Amino acid sequence: MMSKLIERVSVVDRALEVHFEDRKSIKFEDCWLRDHCRCPSCYHAETYQRANHILDLPDVTFSSFDYNKSQLFITWSDNHESTYSHKFLSQFNYKEWRESRRLKPLLWHGNIHNKVLKIHVDDFLNSIDGAKRVFQSLLDYGVALISGVGVSLKDTEEVCKALGGVQHTLFGGMWQFSTKADHADTAYTNLPLAAHNDNTYFTEASGLQILHCLEHKNGKGGETILVDGFNGARELKKEFPEDFDFLTKFKVEAEYIEDGYHHTYSAPVIKVNSDTGDIVQIRFNVYDRAPMAFNSGENCRSYYRSLRNLAKYYENESNQWRFKLQPGTVMVMDNFRVLHGRTSFSGSRVLAGSYVSRSDWLNRARTLNLIK
Repeated sequence: MMSKLIERVSVVDRALEVHFEDRKSIKFEDCWLRDHCRCPSCYHAETYQRANHILDLPDVTFSSFDYNKSQLFITWSDNHESTYSHKFLSQFNYKEWRESRRLKPLLWHGNIHNKVLKIHVDDFLNSIDGAKRVFQSLLDYGVALISGVGVSLKDTEEVCKALGGVQHTLFGGMWQFSTKADHADTAYTNLPLAAHNDNTYFTEASGLQILHCLEHKNGKGGETILVDGFNGARELKKEFPEDFDFLTKFKVEAEYIEDGYHHTYSAPVIKVNSDTGDIVQIRFNVYDRAPMAFNSGENCRSYYRSLRNLAKYYENESNQWRFKLQPGTVMVMDNFRVLHGRTSFSGSRVLAGSYVSRSDWLNRARTLNLIK
Protein backbone atom coordinates (compact mmCIF):
# COMPACT_ATOMS: atom_id res chain seq x y z
CA MET A 1 0.00 0.00 0.00
CA MET A 2 1.62 3.25 -1.18
CA SER A 3 1.55 6.28 1.13
CA LYS A 4 -0.09 9.47 -0.12
CA LEU A 5 0.69 13.08 0.74
CA ILE A 6 -1.84 15.18 2.65
CA GLU A 7 -3.80 17.79 0.68
CA ARG A 8 -6.12 19.15 3.35
CA VAL A 9 -7.74 18.33 6.72
CA SER A 10 -11.26 19.16 7.85
CA VAL A 11 -13.23 18.77 11.06
CA VAL A 12 -16.27 16.46 11.10
CA ASP A 13 -17.92 16.45 14.54
CA ARG A 14 -15.28 14.88 16.87
CA ALA A 15 -13.23 13.57 13.97
CA LEU A 16 -10.67 14.85 11.50
CA GLU A 17 -11.09 13.97 7.85
CA VAL A 18 -7.73 13.80 6.13
CA HIS A 19 -7.84 14.29 2.36
CA PHE A 20 -4.94 12.78 0.43
CA GLU A 21 -3.47 13.58 -2.97
CA ASP A 22 -5.17 10.59 -4.62
CA ARG A 23 -8.52 12.26 -3.85
CA LYS A 24 -9.31 9.66 -1.21
CA SER A 25 -10.08 10.71 2.33
CA ILE A 26 -10.02 8.93 5.68
CA LYS A 27 -11.96 10.04 8.74
CA PHE A 28 -10.20 9.58 12.08
CA GLU A 29 -12.19 9.79 15.32
CA ASP A 30 -10.53 11.79 18.10
CA CYS A 31 -10.34 8.72 20.38
CA TRP A 32 -8.47 6.80 17.65
CA LEU A 33 -6.03 9.59 17.02
CA ARG A 34 -5.23 10.02 20.72
CA ASP A 35 -4.80 6.24 21.11
CA HIS A 36 -2.33 6.26 18.21
CA CYS A 37 -0.21 9.17 19.36
CA ARG A 38 3.42 8.24 18.63
CA CYS A 39 5.17 10.56 21.10
CA PRO A 40 7.59 8.89 23.58
CA SER A 41 5.13 9.15 26.48
CA CYS A 42 2.41 7.34 24.52
CA TYR A 43 4.38 4.85 22.43
CA HIS A 44 7.51 2.74 22.88
CA ALA A 45 9.01 2.85 19.40
CA GLU A 46 11.70 0.29 20.27
CA THR A 47 9.11 -2.38 21.18
CA TYR A 48 6.31 -1.26 18.82
CA GLN A 49 3.93 -1.13 21.80
CA ARG A 50 1.67 1.44 23.40
CA ALA A 51 2.91 2.90 26.67
CA ASN A 52 -0.50 3.43 28.28
CA HIS A 53 -3.44 1.26 29.25
CA ILE A 54 -6.67 1.91 27.36
CA LEU A 55 -8.26 3.00 30.65
CA ASP A 56 -5.66 5.77 30.89
CA LEU A 57 -6.75 7.38 27.62
CA PRO A 58 -8.29 10.75 28.50
CA ASP A 59 -11.67 11.74 27.10
CA VAL A 60 -10.36 14.72 25.16
CA THR A 61 -10.84 16.30 21.78
CA PHE A 62 -8.96 18.67 19.51
CA SER A 63 -7.99 22.12 20.76
CA SER A 64 -6.29 22.95 17.47
CA PHE A 65 -4.61 21.26 14.53
CA ASP A 66 -2.30 22.07 11.66
CA TYR A 67 -0.78 20.12 8.80
CA ASN A 68 1.58 20.13 5.86
CA LYS A 69 1.88 17.62 3.04
CA SER A 70 3.80 15.12 5.17
CA GLN A 71 2.47 15.59 8.73
CA LEU A 72 -0.62 16.28 10.84
CA PHE A 73 -0.17 18.18 14.12
CA ILE A 74 -2.75 18.14 16.92
CA THR A 75 -2.92 20.02 20.19
CA TRP A 76 -5.43 18.36 22.49
CA SER A 77 -7.82 19.91 25.01
CA ASP A 78 -5.51 18.70 27.83
CA ASN A 79 -2.55 20.47 26.08
CA HIS A 80 -0.96 17.18 24.94
CA GLU A 81 0.64 17.44 21.49
CA SER A 82 0.71 14.72 18.82
CA THR A 83 2.29 14.43 15.39
CA TYR A 84 1.29 11.91 12.70
CA SER A 85 3.13 11.23 9.45
CA HIS A 86 1.26 10.92 6.16
CA LYS A 87 2.80 7.46 5.72
CA PHE A 88 1.24 6.28 8.97
CA LEU A 89 -2.21 7.80 8.40
CA SER A 90 -2.58 6.75 4.76
CA GLN A 91 -2.44 3.05 5.78
CA PHE A 92 -5.89 3.18 7.33
CA ASN A 93 -8.26 3.48 4.42
CA TYR A 94 -10.48 0.64 5.60
CA LYS A 95 -11.03 -1.14 2.27
CA GLU A 96 -7.35 -0.98 1.33
CA TRP A 97 -6.24 -1.93 4.85
CA ARG A 98 -8.54 -4.97 4.88
CA GLU A 99 -7.55 -6.00 1.36
CA SER A 100 -3.84 -5.81 2.17
CA ARG A 101 -4.30 -8.39 4.93
CA ARG A 102 -6.29 -10.92 2.93
CA LEU A 103 -4.58 -14.09 1.80
CA LYS A 104 -5.28 -14.83 -1.84
CA PRO A 105 -4.90 -18.58 -2.42
CA LEU A 106 -4.89 -19.94 -5.96
CA LEU A 107 -7.54 -22.66 -5.96
CA TRP A 108 -6.82 -25.92 -7.76
CA HIS A 109 -7.96 -29.43 -8.48
CA GLY A 110 -6.30 -32.51 -9.93
CA ASN A 111 -2.62 -32.92 -10.75
CA ILE A 112 -0.71 -29.68 -10.13
CA HIS A 113 2.86 -31.01 -10.18
CA ASN A 114 3.78 -28.38 -12.80
CA LYS A 115 2.56 -25.51 -10.57
CA VAL A 116 3.69 -26.43 -7.06
CA LEU A 117 7.25 -25.46 -6.19
CA LYS A 118 9.91 -28.17 -5.99
CA ILE A 119 13.18 -26.77 -4.67
CA HIS A 120 16.48 -28.23 -3.49
CA VAL A 121 16.95 -28.11 0.26
CA ASP A 122 20.19 -26.09 -0.03
CA ASP A 123 18.37 -23.34 -1.92
CA PHE A 124 15.66 -23.28 0.73
CA LEU A 125 17.94 -23.28 3.76
CA ASN A 126 20.69 -21.02 2.43
CA SER A 127 18.99 -18.25 0.47
CA ILE A 128 16.30 -15.67 1.15
CA ASP A 129 14.99 -16.10 -2.38
CA GLY A 130 14.64 -19.86 -1.88
CA ALA A 131 12.79 -19.38 1.40
CA LYS A 132 10.47 -16.84 -0.22
CA ARG A 133 9.65 -19.28 -3.02
CA VAL A 134 8.74 -22.04 -0.55
CA PHE A 135 6.46 -19.83 1.53
CA GLN A 136 4.89 -18.28 -1.57
CA SER A 137 4.03 -21.76 -2.85
CA LEU A 138 2.41 -22.52 0.52
CA LEU A 139 0.42 -19.29 0.36
CA ASP A 140 -0.63 -19.86 -3.25
CA TYR A 141 -1.27 -23.62 -3.41
CA GLY A 142 -0.92 -24.85 0.16
CA VAL A 143 1.89 -27.23 -0.85
CA ALA A 144 5.66 -27.18 -1.43
CA LEU A 145 8.17 -29.97 -2.13
CA ILE A 146 11.75 -29.79 -0.88
CA SER A 147 14.20 -32.22 -2.51
CA GLY A 148 17.72 -33.37 -1.70
CA VAL A 149 16.98 -33.81 2.01
CA GLY A 150 19.06 -36.37 3.88
CA VAL A 151 17.05 -39.53 4.55
CA SER A 152 16.97 -39.21 8.34
CA LEU A 153 14.87 -37.74 11.10
CA LYS A 154 17.63 -35.22 11.90
CA ASP A 155 17.80 -33.87 8.34
CA THR A 156 14.01 -33.66 8.20
CA GLU A 157 14.04 -31.70 11.46
CA GLU A 158 16.39 -29.09 9.97
CA VAL A 159 13.79 -28.40 7.28
CA CYS A 160 10.97 -28.24 9.84
CA LYS A 161 12.84 -25.69 11.94
CA ALA A 162 13.37 -23.49 8.90
CA LEU A 163 9.63 -23.62 8.19
CA GLY A 164 8.89 -21.98 11.52
CA GLY A 165 9.83 -24.45 14.25
CA VAL A 166 8.76 -27.89 15.41
CA GLN A 167 5.37 -27.97 17.15
CA HIS A 168 5.12 -30.48 20.01
CA THR A 169 1.88 -32.45 20.33
CA LEU A 170 0.85 -35.75 21.88
CA PHE A 171 2.75 -37.40 19.01
CA GLY A 172 5.97 -35.69 20.10
CA GLY A 173 7.96 -33.05 18.28
CA MET A 174 9.57 -34.85 15.38
CA TRP A 175 7.94 -38.21 14.82
CA GLN A 176 8.65 -41.36 12.85
CA PHE A 177 6.01 -43.98 12.16
CA SER A 178 5.29 -47.18 10.28
CA THR A 179 2.61 -49.83 10.81
CA LYS A 180 3.57 -50.27 14.46
CA ALA A 181 0.56 -49.09 16.51
CA ASP A 182 2.38 -46.50 18.64
CA HIS A 183 -0.79 -44.37 18.77
CA ALA A 184 -4.52 -44.98 18.39
CA ASP A 185 -4.59 -43.61 14.86
CA THR A 186 -5.36 -45.20 11.47
CA ALA A 187 -2.18 -43.60 10.11
CA TYR A 188 -0.23 -46.28 12.03
CA THR A 189 -1.54 -49.03 9.74
CA ASN A 190 -1.17 -49.98 6.07
CA LEU A 191 -4.85 -49.23 5.39
CA PRO A 192 -5.93 -46.55 2.92
CA LEU A 193 -6.59 -43.11 4.39
CA ALA A 194 -9.34 -40.93 2.95
CA ALA A 195 -8.48 -37.27 2.41
CA HIS A 196 -8.60 -35.40 5.72
CA ASN A 197 -7.19 -32.59 7.83
CA ASP A 198 -5.19 -33.44 10.94
CA ASN A 199 -5.93 -32.30 14.50
CA THR A 200 -9.61 -31.45 14.14
CA TYR A 201 -9.80 -32.32 17.87
CA PHE A 202 -7.31 -29.56 18.83
CA THR A 203 -8.46 -26.06 19.77
CA GLU A 204 -6.17 -24.90 16.99
CA ALA A 205 -5.16 -27.50 14.44
CA SER A 206 -1.52 -27.53 13.39
CA GLY A 207 -0.69 -25.05 10.66
CA LEU A 208 1.70 -27.07 8.51
CA GLN A 209 2.18 -30.80 8.23
CA ILE A 210 5.53 -32.10 7.03
CA LEU A 211 5.96 -35.66 5.73
CA HIS A 212 9.11 -37.43 4.51
CA CYS A 213 9.11 -41.05 3.33
CA LEU A 214 12.37 -42.48 4.70
CA GLU A 215 11.92 -45.92 3.17
CA HIS A 216 9.48 -48.26 1.45
CA LYS A 217 10.85 -51.78 1.06
CA ASN A 218 9.42 -54.95 -0.43
CA GLY A 219 6.02 -53.54 -1.22
CA LYS A 220 3.79 -51.42 -3.38
CA GLY A 221 1.18 -48.68 -2.96
CA GLY A 222 1.25 -45.88 -0.42
CA GLU A 223 0.62 -43.10 -2.91
CA THR A 224 0.07 -39.69 -1.35
CA ILE A 225 -3.31 -38.04 -2.00
CA LEU A 226 -3.73 -34.25 -1.82
CA VAL A 227 -6.85 -32.18 -2.47
CA ASP A 228 -7.57 -28.46 -2.15
CA GLY A 229 -10.09 -28.16 0.67
CA PHE A 230 -10.91 -24.54 -0.20
CA ASN A 231 -11.82 -25.45 -3.77
CA GLY A 232 -14.02 -28.28 -2.52
CA ALA A 233 -15.86 -25.88 -0.22
CA ARG A 234 -16.29 -23.39 -3.06
CA GLU A 235 -17.76 -26.09 -5.31
CA LEU A 236 -20.09 -27.17 -2.50
CA LYS A 237 -21.32 -23.57 -2.21
CA LYS A 238 -22.07 -23.51 -5.95
CA GLU A 239 -23.88 -26.85 -6.11
CA PHE A 240 -25.33 -27.20 -2.61
CA PRO A 241 -25.49 -23.72 -1.04
CA GLU A 242 -27.68 -24.96 1.82
CA ASP A 243 -25.06 -27.54 2.78
CA PHE A 244 -22.26 -24.98 2.57
CA ASP A 245 -24.20 -22.65 4.84
CA PHE A 246 -24.84 -25.50 7.31
CA LEU A 247 -21.17 -26.48 7.49
CA THR A 248 -20.12 -22.87 8.13
CA LYS A 249 -22.41 -22.64 11.17
CA PHE A 250 -22.93 -26.09 12.70
CA LYS A 251 -20.24 -27.17 15.16
CA VAL A 252 -19.03 -30.71 14.46
CA GLU A 253 -17.34 -32.35 17.45
CA ALA A 254 -14.07 -34.22 16.93
CA GLU A 255 -12.12 -36.27 19.46
CA TYR A 256 -8.94 -38.25 19.97
CA ILE A 257 -8.75 -40.92 22.67
CA GLU A 258 -5.93 -43.16 23.82
CA ASP A 259 -4.43 -44.03 27.19
CA GLY A 260 -3.50 -40.76 28.89
CA TYR A 261 -5.10 -38.53 26.24
CA HIS A 262 -8.58 -37.29 25.50
CA HIS A 263 -8.72 -34.34 23.11
CA THR A 264 -12.02 -32.91 21.93
CA TYR A 265 -13.12 -29.76 20.13
CA SER A 266 -16.23 -28.55 18.32
CA ALA A 267 -16.12 -26.16 15.36
CA PRO A 268 -17.67 -25.66 11.92
CA VAL A 269 -16.14 -27.78 9.16
CA ILE A 270 -15.82 -24.66 6.98
CA LYS A 271 -14.58 -21.51 8.70
CA VAL A 272 -15.39 -18.28 6.88
CA ASN A 273 -14.12 -14.76 7.56
CA SER A 274 -17.34 -12.96 8.49
CA ASP A 275 -16.00 -9.67 7.15
CA THR A 276 -14.69 -10.75 3.73
CA GLY A 277 -16.50 -14.02 3.11
CA ASP A 278 -13.15 -15.74 2.47
CA ILE A 279 -12.79 -19.41 3.39
CA VAL A 280 -9.98 -19.51 5.96
CA GLN A 281 -9.98 -23.08 7.32
CA ILE A 282 -11.32 -26.57 6.65
CA ARG A 283 -11.75 -29.04 9.54
CA PHE A 284 -12.70 -32.25 7.72
CA ASN A 285 -11.84 -35.65 9.14
CA VAL A 286 -14.22 -38.59 8.82
CA TYR A 287 -12.19 -40.63 11.34
CA ASP A 288 -12.18 -38.16 14.23
CA ARG A 289 -15.91 -37.39 14.31
CA ALA A 290 -17.24 -37.82 17.86
CA PRO A 291 -20.71 -39.24 18.66
CA MET A 292 -23.11 -36.30 18.88
CA ALA A 293 -26.63 -35.53 20.04
CA PHE A 294 -28.81 -33.32 17.82
CA ASN A 295 -31.47 -30.85 18.84
CA SER A 296 -33.64 -31.81 15.87
CA GLY A 297 -34.04 -34.47 13.24
CA GLU A 298 -33.51 -31.77 10.62
CA ASN A 299 -30.05 -30.92 11.99
CA CYS A 300 -29.14 -34.58 12.14
CA ARG A 301 -30.07 -35.16 8.51
CA SER A 302 -28.38 -31.94 7.42
CA TYR A 303 -25.20 -33.11 9.17
CA TYR A 304 -25.04 -36.35 7.20
CA ARG A 305 -26.18 -34.87 3.89
CA SER A 306 -23.75 -31.95 3.92
CA LEU A 307 -20.73 -34.00 5.02
CA ARG A 308 -21.44 -36.59 2.35
CA ASN A 309 -21.76 -33.98 -0.37
CA LEU A 310 -18.47 -32.39 0.62
CA ALA A 311 -16.79 -35.79 0.95
CA LYS A 312 -17.88 -36.74 -2.59
CA TYR A 313 -15.79 -33.86 -3.91
CA TYR A 314 -12.76 -34.72 -1.80
CA GLU A 315 -12.89 -38.40 -2.74
CA ASN A 316 -13.36 -37.77 -6.47
CA GLU A 317 -10.02 -38.78 -8.02
CA SER A 318 -10.31 -36.07 -10.68
CA ASN A 319 -10.00 -33.48 -7.89
CA GLN A 320 -7.00 -35.17 -6.25
CA TRP A 321 -3.27 -34.94 -6.87
CA ARG A 322 -1.72 -38.38 -6.42
CA PHE A 323 2.00 -39.10 -6.43
CA LYS A 324 4.55 -41.37 -4.79
CA LEU A 325 6.54 -39.62 -2.06
CA GLN A 326 10.16 -40.71 -2.48
CA PRO A 327 13.00 -40.72 0.09
CA GLY A 328 14.84 -37.40 -0.05
CA THR A 329 11.75 -35.29 -0.84
CA VAL A 330 9.95 -33.54 2.00
CA MET A 331 6.32 -32.59 1.44
CA VAL A 332 5.00 -29.50 3.22
CA MET A 333 1.27 -28.72 3.26
CA ASP A 334 -1.07 -26.18 4.80
CA ASN A 335 -3.20 -28.21 7.21
CA PHE A 336 -5.80 -25.42 7.39
CA ARG A 337 -6.45 -25.87 3.68
CA VAL A 338 -5.06 -28.99 2.01
CA LEU A 339 -6.48 -32.43 2.82
CA HIS A 340 -4.15 -35.40 2.60
CA GLY A 341 -4.54 -39.15 2.46
CA ARG A 342 -2.87 -42.22 1.01
CA THR A 343 -3.60 -45.44 -0.80
CA SER A 344 -3.09 -48.76 0.98
CA PHE A 345 0.34 -50.31 0.80
CA SER A 346 2.33 -53.48 1.38
CA GLY A 347 5.87 -53.92 2.63
CA SER A 348 7.87 -51.87 5.13
CA ARG A 349 7.11 -48.16 4.89
CA VAL A 350 8.59 -45.61 7.31
CA LEU A 351 7.65 -41.93 7.36
CA ALA A 352 9.05 -39.03 9.35
CA GLY A 353 7.66 -35.59 9.93
CA SER A 354 6.25 -33.03 12.29
CA TYR A 355 3.88 -30.10 12.59
CA VAL A 356 4.51 -26.35 12.53
CA SER A 357 1.96 -24.05 14.16
CA ARG A 358 0.08 -21.64 11.91
CA SER A 359 1.27 -18.68 13.97
CA ASP A 360 4.89 -19.71 13.42
CA TRP A 361 4.80 -20.33 9.67
CA LEU A 362 2.81 -17.17 8.97
CA ASN A 363 5.33 -15.30 11.11
CA ARG A 364 8.07 -16.51 8.75
CA ALA A 365 6.01 -15.43 5.73
CA ARG A 366 5.58 -11.96 7.23
CA THR A 367 9.28 -11.54 8.03
CA LEU A 368 9.93 -12.42 4.39
CA ASN A 369 7.52 -9.58 3.43
CA LEU A 370 5.15 -11.93 1.62
CA ILE A 371 2.07 -10.92 3.63
CA LYS A 372 1.07 -8.14 6.04
